[in-house]
Amino acid sequence: MGAHTVGQNAHSIGICYIGGLDSNGNPKDTRTVLQKSKLKELVYNLQKKYPDATIHGHSEFANKACPCFNVKEEFRL
Repeated sequence: MGAHTVGQNAHSIGICYIGGLDSNGNPKDTRTVLQKSKLKELVYNLQKKYPDATIHGHSEFANKACPCFNVKEEFRL
């Protein structure tokens, strides 16, 4: 069991990427084209394996800016 989101860990998969801050430490989508592509590939493969799963960003469960991009917009189904 992961430890990524309080109250959600027992029935979820957490995906983490390193980055998400600008040079001043402010939230910013800093993913490269390759990171975006690989993340979409990973999420697509997980959706095939777990078709009833929903996709959420950490910020939906905690008062945090991460993952610094709109997960719902990025992974529209």
